[in-house]
Amino acid sequence: MKPLVTIVIVVWNGIEDTLECLKSLSADRYPNKEILVVDNGSTDGTAERIREEGLQVCVVRCPLNLGFTGGNNVGLGEAQRRGAKYAFLLNNDTTLEPDALALLVDAAESRSGAALLSPVMHYYDAPGAVWFSGAMLSLSRGEALHQNLSPEGSRVLFPVESGGNPSAYSSDWVSGCAMLVNMNAVEQVGGFDDRFFLTWEDVDWCVRMRRANWSVLVVPSARIYHKCGRSGARLNGVHRYYAVRNSLLLAAKHAGFFYATALLCVLGRHLRTALRSEQAERRQNFATIFEGLKDHLLGRYGRRPSAKSSLRGSTSPGLAASEGIKGNECALSK
Repeated sequence: MKPLVTIVIVVWNGIEDTLECLKSLSADRYPNKEILVVDNGSTDGTAERIREEGLQVCVVRCPLNLGFTGGNNVGLGEAQRRGAKYAFLLNNDTTLEPDALALLVDAAESRSGAALLSPVMHYYDAPGAVWFSGAMLSLSRGEALHQNLSPEGSRVLFPVESGGNPSAYSSDWVSGCAMLVNMNAVEQVGGFDDRFFLTWEDVDWCVRMRRANWSVLVVPSARIYHKCGRSGARLNGVHRYYAVRNSLLLAAKHAGFFYATALLCVLGRHLRTALRSEQAERRQNFATIFEGLKDHLLGRYGRRPSAKSSLRGSTSPGLAASEGIKGNECALSK
């Protein structure tokens, strides 16, 4: 009997992408799985549309947007309650190869110390090109980069060679876009840190896992396709705020004596980017950068205080699935 996997898909609107993702999963060949959609305060009738399609999916309906961290922590708590050995956290703007999940589970079963395992992620609109195949982290610079980027930061599109069954390999961190999670590791280390709310939470989780002597791996034989940036495009530019604030939070948590260096590097990168922006946007970009810095220095985390009109909801319900996530009155239905 294959181990039980709970597939967790956190959604905030974007119903058409969600339905395509779920239909892709219907072709998945892994035999012992269940699909859990965490509806993170959607206003586009997500739960109703899923029910109308007759898909074999459980829906957890949250009255508020708990963020990427909170929504996934709810899903991890439900996976824990159901006795799943693994949770597969998956963005709703993805589709999968039919054997992707099975290959991830096989790799996890053969590596007892593996906590987080990622497939190789291709661009949905350019399936021959790779978006993610591993990543590197510099805590002293507050910088986390995909390894398939050039040193100048420009995107390098190249295919990962297929054929045979290449071995899983280590990565400093893996993307929360798609990761198989060992629930034993979650029991020990905990879930996502809710202070991040959105972005950098996956990097932080990987650092915490690795420091607890768990491994973080990429499984090159497992492939998915990602519609990069579609979720972010609906967030009206708030990613810049979270990128500044949360990269500084990561440095404060993990960089030690290099925190000051990381702070200067983070601000320098974002200020240079703002200077290169269109003049009409430049002032707003600078304001957003300094808002992120200010909230970090004041210890204001979770949902962006000034973004109530952009992201409905409150901070999410707790750090760790091991603490018994209640889901902030989220309701489970089939």
